[in-house]
Amino acid sequence: MNRFLLSVCAAVLALLAPAGRARAQGYVVVVNAAGPAALSKAEVSNIFLKKSAKLAPVDLDKSSKVRDAFSKGVHGRPTAAVGTYWQQQIFAGKDVPPPEKSSDADVLAFVKGNPNAIGYVAAGTDLGAGVKTVTVQ
Repeated sequence: MNRFLLSVCAAVLALLAPAGRARAQGYVVVVNAAGPAALSKAEVSNIFLKKSAKLAPVDLDKSSKVRDAFSKGVHGRPTAAVGTYWQQQIFAGKDVPPPEKSSDADVLAFVKGNPNAIGYVAAGTDLGAGVKTVTVQ
């Protein structure tokens, strides 16, 4: 009987995990309407860390909860750790971080106005014309 209950609980948790993860994500990655439809998580991370010049990234302000969710989801580390990475890059004279915008609307305006731009906004944000979401695989 205990094994049966354990199996049922495991099955229920397995079914609920993707839904919970999607709600917890809290952001969508966006590109200009002319941009790609899908990117791997590694590609997105490399673009935002400027290890790839495929697209021009734009970040939300460091205090944004959406930025923290994006940093944890894409880079696998909190915003503060990504900030440390950028401090090291600046100190070494290698590169500077992506520009920061203070709101979802500012990110969307940047992405809409730049055919090679990529950003992220809070899930559920009305994107409007000229911007589309990217499937991150």
